Amino acid sequence: MLKIWAILLFSGLLTMSQGLDGTVQVLSSVDVNGLEKVIADVLHRGDILNSVQGTMSAADGGLLNLGIGLTGLEIKKLTLPKVSLKLLPGVGVQMNVYTQVLIEGKGLLGKVLNLQVDVNITARARLAQDDMGAPKLIIEDCKTQLVNVRILHNVLPLHPTVLKDALGNLFPGVLCPFIDTVLNAVNPLLSTVNSVVPLGVVGNLQYTLASLPVVSDAAIKLDLNAVVKDLLGNTVDDPTCSAATVSLPSEVDSSSQLGLSLCLLSSAFKLLLAPGKLRTDIAGQTLPTDIPLTASALHTLVPEVSELLPESQQPLLKIRALERPAVSEQNGNVTVRLPASIEVSPSDSPQQPLFVLNADIVLSVQPTISDNKLRFSVTLERVGFRLASSLISDFNVALLEPLISDILSAAYVPLINDALEVGIPLPNLLNLNWEDGLVKVMNNVLLVNALA
Repeated sequence: MLKIWAILLFSGLLTMSQGLDGTVQVLSSVDVNGLEKVIADVLHRGDILNSVQGTMSAADGGLLNLGIGLTGLEIKKLTLPKVSLKLLPGVGVQMNVYTQVLIEGKGLLGKVLNLQVDVNITARARLAQDDMGAPKLIIEDCKTQLVNVRILHNVLPLHPTVLKDALGNLFPGVLCPFIDTVLNAVNPLLSTVNSVVPLGVVGNLQYTLASLPVVSDAAIKLDLNAVVKDLLGNTVDDPTCSAATVSLPSEVDSSSQLGLSLCLLSSAFKLLLAPGKLRTDIAGQTLPTDIPLTASALHTLVPEVSELLPESQQPLLKIRALERPAVSEQNGNVTVRLPASIEVSPSDSPQQPLFVLNADIVLSVQPTISDNKLRFSVTLERVGFRLASSLISDFNVALLEPLISDILSAAYVPLINDALEVGIPLPNLLNLNWEDGLVKVMNNVLLVNALA
């Protein structure tokens, strides 16, 4: 199992690239352990192992041509497959598979031969792209080496050396296609990197491979483009992020890594936190009792309002987002700036605001991983006010900041968290498990490491 760590941007950088118009960049680094486990899981599947069982052909010369009355040679079981990988920089991978093969031979009178053969299979696979642009592994070279031949039952005059030589001729034609079968099961897991996933009910996120994966001696690096679209197919992006690049550490720490441009958050937030979704009216009775949105509370803070808001009336706050949110990062912390309008009106005359504030709401964002999605929760970091209009004389709006901050935290921030609840689905590559990965932010990049 791979370790969970959150690591960000060491001094040594991998390839940096820039996305196309309307896209943001995502980099994934699949280390040798991650790929090795996926192949090992496939090798242990019953249907894959059973695909090798059956009669072996002697078309290339082998036991059936020994002239000793042997009429059939059959693989009964393939057991204990163990796999180790070595990355071949610029090429692909070298796969070494060790397994034990149980073989039964039959003559005219029934079973005459029973063998257990230890075999090493060495295959070299090139990393390429299929017709749809997804990565795939293609076998370019495959060899088998018989490590040991143990005769469990033999009624024929066959020396172990003769058996080993004959099996050596047969096994490449049987076990190398088996490796092809394994990779045919692995490649669909690679192809899932190209995908379209929903962003709740408001749009979708499309991941595509931007270029041929790069193989180093430590990892396979995939440069992805990510595009956020609304339900009409329009791209939702942040032009200020168009030149952003993502980079990963030059050395991996025994884990597969995923780096996401902060621009992906910006694009997703623009879709999920559209101004029309962030409109709400707040009355005192909907707030906790320790947050007094009452006429008397306003009289205490702004005495001038008492002329227009009698004690018998209750105030109403109408909050409207004015612009789409702006995402930024500083010192490893992500914040969202949300310009908004706050109207304070008598509850019986909500169309006649006593005064209107322009508010600069700054939210602190905490990213986490669950269900293979990047999740977010926000809290109010600070809010600044400016008087936009008023039916009363000018007053010190800063006096309202503690009360309205409490109201925003209690009634407005939960509305924002509800809109963000859908999260951002992470790219699906080799079924890597990003669950519970810690997220660290630096230089406009989020990076998590995967569990196997």
